[in-house]
Amino acid sequence: MPTTRPFSVAIADKVAHIVLNRPDKMNSMNRAFWKELPEIVNDISDNAKARVIVISSTGKHFSAGMDLSLFAQDPALNGAHAGDAQIENEAFRHLVIALQDAFTALDKARMPVIAAIQGGCIGGAVDMTSACDMRYCTADA
Repeated sequence: MPTTRPFSVAIADKVAHIVLNRPDKMNSMNRAFWKELPEIVNDISDNAKARVIVISSTGKHFSAGMDLSLFAQDPALNGAHAGDAQIENEAFRHLVIALQDAFTALDKARMPVIAAIQGGCIGGAVDMTSACDMRYCTADA
């Protein structure tokens, strides 16, 4: 599998290792994260590429959670519908569904998913690790 911006992925000896790889941003979960995580997990699960998935991260902290830029106004709404509360609410609903789909992929994976946590694990990262089957933490987590 190719290395992606928010993740590096390696599969060896039937162990898939997904590494959050944005230590300069405390591994916060940006738009690419939410798009790519379910794609990676579903590919591993659907194609039986591994018997277990391990999720870990680089840097001092596991993850600072969601990148708050996700909640900035959607560029698609800057046109004729800017300021239309109904359309903005519907766009936000679709965003939340897409975010939830990423963690649902972890829950539905055909193999165990293990989170290896070090340092801080904040906000959305707690939700992500809760969707894993097992969580292992360092003493400083």
